[in-house]
Amino acid sequence: MWVSADGPLLLSIRDAAKALGISYSTLYQMTNQGDIEWVAIGNRKFISREILMDFIKANTHKGYYVAR
Repeated sequence: MWVSADGPLLLSIRDAAKALGISYSTLYQMTNQGDIEWVAIGNRKFISREILMDFIKANTHKGYYVAR
């Protein structure tokens, strides 16, 4: 799944995980730990396209990188 500019403003955790290429459980855990911002609607969590793009930019590294 690709996060297009003309798609929905909010993605479900499942769709956002697919867009990032990670598992649902990993992304869900990241929301619980505060690693990525999310929006609550009812009892569901959503992530905006803007937040996904910001997350990718903030976690993109060049050259040698030691993971935390």
